[in-house]
Amino acid sequence: MSVRNKGGSLGGAKNNAAPQKASEENKSRKQRAGDIGRALRTIYDDTLREAVPDDFSDLLGKLS
Repeated sequence: MSVRNKGGSLGGAKNNAAPQKASEENKSRKQRAGDIGRALRTIYDDTLREAVPDDFSDLLGKLS
């Protein structure tokens, strides 16, 4: 007869695969979040370096 423990596995051996897999998924999720953050910062920095279009500058000049 086998008995299920609280983790849902059979027998008396501890199941370390689930926590390890969760840890790997967290690292992967953090890695993706870091990659996305770097990409967004790059796009933002590139946008800041762009020149203001002349038409927009003209419109801003008309406001003042």
